[in-house]
Amino acid sequence: MTFSIGRRILLGFVAVTVVIVALGFYALEQIGAVRDTTDAIVRRDMSVLRQLDDLGNQARDLGLLRRNAVIALLSQAQGRPARTDDNVAAWRRTAAQVESALATTMQLAGEYRTLSISAQRNAVWDRIAAAAAEVQRSFRDVRTASEAQFAAIAQQDVAGVEARNDEISRLQAPFLGGITNLRTLLDGGMALGQRAAHEVYERSRLSIYLTLAAAVLLAMLVTWMIRRAVVHPLETVMAFVEQVGSGDLSGKLDMRGGDEIARLGRTLDAMVDGLSDLARTNRAATADLNAAAAEIRASAQQQAA
Repeated sequence: MTFSIGRRILLGFVAVTVVIVALGFYALEQIGAVRDTTDAIVRRDMSVLRQLDDLGNQARDLGLLRRNAVIALLSQAQGRPARTDDNVAAWRRTAAQVESALATTMQLAGEYRTLSISAQRNAVWDRIAAAAAEVQRSFRDVRTASEAQFAAIAQQDVAGVEARNDEISRLQAPFLGGITNLRTLLDGGMALGQRAAHEVYERSRLSIYLTLAAAVLLAMLVTWMIRRAVVHPLETVMAFVEQVGSGDLSGKLDMRGGDEIARLGRTLDAMVDGLSDLARTNRAATADLNAAAAEIRASAQQQAA
């Protein structure tokens, strides 16, 4: 199938336009991917960070409420009016919130593990889930010991209450240290998330650069094809026309193909062939006329002699 010059040029520009439009959509897609990845990382990290912040505040409240309950008992023992029930009830509500926060942290860590964008982030969520489970075990020990102390408070057993203080303080150390460790692990995960988002950005930027390079190469290829199919044949035709205009009819284009320039070349070849035949006919006629004139001059000279 033969394409006309106009169709070739149009096809070339259509190809370049399609590539540029595709590049634009691809760039938008890559930008969207970077944005979505960053948003997902930030959203996941912030959700766990809120849980850990709440957990730290609740752990501090537990210590204050238990201390207030003990102080209230000691005040009663000294004959000063005080209520311990309110502090104990508030402690138990806060303890339930701590259990819920730890369970939520483990649940989120398990969910986010399956959605991690890198093996490093996957390992971080595994460590966070394991650390949260360890904190939960430590807290249950603290809770058991605290409930025993609250039972002693209910019985107005001052000696029993004071005897539990050292045990609870010992059990609280791994509980509070575990919360700090959770925050440290999350900080490390957030740093890895930032690095992963940066890597996604760098990969997207590289792919866009490569696509731009491919678009430039395609534009160069289209330009070369247009020059080969249109510009160079036109230059050949123009040089041939100038040669014919100077009177040289010996050349020939001998073009192949079915496009406009090839047909023009064959037409010019036929025209030059016709001009060559006409020139030969004119030269032959002129030679015959010259010969006849020479004979007439010779005959006239003989008669005059």
